[in-house]
Amino acid sequence: MQTVSEKLDALKLVVSTRSFSRAGTNLAKFNTDEDPETPEARLRNAALLAELTGKCRDVTLEYPLDIQKKENTEQINRLLEDRKLNPATLAVNPLVAQRRGVLNHRLMYGTLSSPYPEVRVASINSILGVLQLMRDINCRQILLWIPDGADSPGEKNAVEMLDLILKGMRQIGIKIRKSESMLLTFRPYNPSYFCAAVPDWGTAAWLCRETDPSCRLLFDTGSLLPGESLDSVMVSLLHQKILGRVAFSDNRLGMGTLPAGSLDAGAFFRFFLNLMNAERAGLCSLDNFPVELRVESRVGDPMENLLIAVENTLHALARAALVNPDELKQMQETPDPAEANRILRDAFVMDVHPMVRHWRETNNLPPDPLSEYRGRAKQKR
Repeated sequence: MQTVSEKLDALKLVVSTRSFSRAGTNLAKFNTDEDPETPEARLRNAALLAELTGKCRDVTLEYPLDIQKKENTEQINRLLEDRKLNPATLAVNPLVAQRRGVLNHRLMYGTLSSPYPEVRVASINSILGVLQLMRDINCRQILLWIPDGADSPGEKNAVEMLDLILKGMRQIGIKIRKSESMLLTFRPYNPSYFCAAVPDWGTAAWLCRETDPSCRLLFDTGSLLPGESLDSVMVSLLHQKILGRVAFSDNRLGMGTLPAGSLDAGAFFRFFLNLMNAERAGLCSLDNFPVELRVESRVGDPMENLLIAVENTLHALARAALVNPDELKQMQETPDPAEANRILRDAFVMDVHPMVRHWRETNNLPPDPLSEYRGRAKQKR
């Protein structure tokens, strides 16, 4: 069995550049002078996060937030190289209206399932254009979100809507090269009021299988429906070999994205427990299974919230690694649920600060990244 330090070494964390920016709501957004507003500022903060934590060198860039056209790619490449960051994924937001062309206000009716044929074609071409931008920044993975749906029962034919989504996905999938891959994600209740074209994880998994052999799901825990089990969905997707990445955050009904482990530390602990069980079953490998940390900071410092997210992640993994799998399995097969739950409870309440601090010191990292960051910020003032 690997030690806690070995598990922490193997953990692969990804962070999106969007998490460094100030988030808002449909009512207000409260920017400060320190908030990064440019790709250069966001990548500078990403490099600082990696320096302080020893994690998150892999970043997810956003289109069109970070890259809008080919002319931007040279700058992005230079920034990534200078800051020793890896472009893990390029995420596409297909709902961004453009000033010119057919992708204008008509996007309110959808992208791949739009009633306007020219919008459907332009949406596919736009995504294929982002695919080329992905190659220009030496990235090998594109992340696609299907936002289509309907706001009222009579707006669209639901059967035709899903058929158009599938056809569009296949046209995109045939352009994926063997050295590349695609991630697909969805949000079951956003932005459509009545119904979503991709309503659940089963439909999303089916679209992946029908699109391209490389296509996998990004399981965003913020998209879990009320009452839906994180444990069961994750294990099901792992068994189907369709899970490519998990994006972890804490929220309520999809509103807000707090650092993982802020609201439900137990769920985060069980996530890693299930991940290590899946690893022992041969379904995945911790060092090849990226976990993305997502934070939307409406209040506070976005960098501090990301540091807290990394801290919570390391602690959750360390606690899960303390569980003796053979002892737990024996209690589960007896069955003795009281003793099995005691094993989990004892690991969950264990103070793992000394273990994580020792791992940091071994890797020449600041023993307390948050205090280190605050100290540097104070010196700049």
